[in-house]
Amino acid sequence: MDNNLNMESFEYIPVGSLRFIGVDAWLCNDGKGEEWDKLWSRKGEFMPLLESLSKEYGCDIDSEGAMMHHRNKEVDTENHYLVGKFFKAGTPVPEGYSFFDVPTDSAAYAVFSVKNFNGDTWPAYYATRDKILSEGRSVPYPVNYWHCELYINGRTIDKDLRYAYLFSMI
Repeated sequence: MDNNLNMESFEYIPVGSLRFIGVDAWLCNDGKGEEWDKLWSRKGEFMPLLESLSKEYGCDIDSEGAMMHHRNKEVDTENHYLVGKFFKAGTPVPEGYSFFDVPTDSAAYAVFSVKNFNGDTWPAYYATRDKILSEGRSVPYPVNYWHCELYINGRTIDKDLRYAYLFSMI
């Protein structure tokens, strides 16, 4: 694990029926895709509409985040990276946005702090996944596989950061 990364807490939480709505980097630029950091840099263009939608359809998980999934296919055959927010199941999806209906009833929830965050969230991904597996639990793959970074206090690069990782598990 990254020496600057600290796992503050880890637990299994019920997530129930949720929908993640956001802009999918893979589908940007007429399907040619967009770099993740570039998508984050323009969140001011699309996040305000999601914030207003939260007033009526918001859920307990209120932080902005990045949802990754493969639409139940093998890794790297169909990758999706949505920047957005969680909502109640069935929330209407605004035109131009994508969504992902969370297929698991529970998730691993790990909170991390990192000094001088450089944008690399993979160490938290591996730490969360490995903790799940070390406790004798399973990660559904490829069917029902997903994970999400949640930026509790906003996403900042080159600063200290506190964020959470949600990971599908069974």
